[in-house]
Amino acid sequence: MNDKMTLPTGYPTASSQLPASMQVNGEKGATGATNTGATSGTGAHAGPRISSRRLREIQTHLSARDLAILASVDRYRFLTARHLQALHFTQHASATSASRTCRRVLARLRTLRVLGILDRRIGGIRAGSEGLVYYMDTAGDRLQRDVTSSRARKRFDEPSARFLDHTLAIADMAIGIFENATTYGAEVVKLDPEHTATRTYADSYGVAQVLRPDLYVELAAAAGDEEVSAFFIEVDLGHESLPTLLGKCMAYEDYRSTGIEQHQYGGFPRVIWAMDAYRETTAQRRRKSLQDSLERNSRLSAGLYRIQALKDTAAAVVQGLRHD
Repeated sequence: MNDKMTLPTGYPTASSQLPASMQVNGEKGATGATNTGATSGTGAHAGPRISSRRLREIQTHLSARDLAILASVDRYRFLTARHLQALHFTQHASATSASRTCRRVLARLRTLRVLGILDRRIGGIRAGSEGLVYYMDTAGDRLQRDVTSSRARKRFDEPSARFLDHTLAIADMAIGIFENATTYGAEVVKLDPEHTATRTYADSYGVAQVLRPDLYVELAAAAGDEEVSAFFIEVDLGHESLPTLLGKCMAYEDYRSTGIEQHQYGGFPRVIWAMDAYRETTAQRRRKSLQDSLERNSRLSAGLYRIQALKDTAAAVVQGLRHD
């Protein structure tokens, strides 16, 4: 399956293409309407309303890094302190110094109501301060809407645990790809989460359809390479049934049959299933079941798909660039 494509003449450099949230000290903003996927009933942002005058005062206190942090949270919906440290606090003498500065900056952004934190924490290796989950609070949402005037005001609702797990796993994947690219000398040309990776097309009956990959990634084996490899990445945490996963594969087949992606970019991206579950034995069984089903289904092109353990996917995708 050919997932290679060549950048056309005049294509922007990798640094300019890299989303603001994936730049180490990003100066660019990233906006766009988002769907929180949240459960309803918990209400809007807490606290009193912010006047336009107060919003302007807040804006004057925000540095380029503050705005890049806000753009990252907007882009990925929810991020932890660990995510934000990996994205925006990499130029410090030590990890301890980076963590301390990150905590201080995030605390200030919370005080300004640029960022808020969810009522729940996440446990395990991300417990404590890194277990806090950040979202755009009232001031942050208004500042981002000022950047993109077409975006409607967004009501905030506390997300379900399942949605939050999936959203944070996607952020983990994005940061893992970025970090592995840095380690192995590859270049992240483009990295879009779901709401910017969405494809729309008409099926064989002329009915409008929407394909929503969890991530769309373009990678070059070395900085400056014109040839890039493209991937759609689906993160599965064991919540969906096998028929649901196969249905998503069929959506990719339908989209591929339109030729839209091939015409625009010269090839169709490889589809990566990054799969995990609460128990490793369950995850292994699900990965094997999906692979077997792909090979048995004559309507699916098994070679289009790769199935990986979630924890291995970022490294496998980046390291595989030189072997594809």
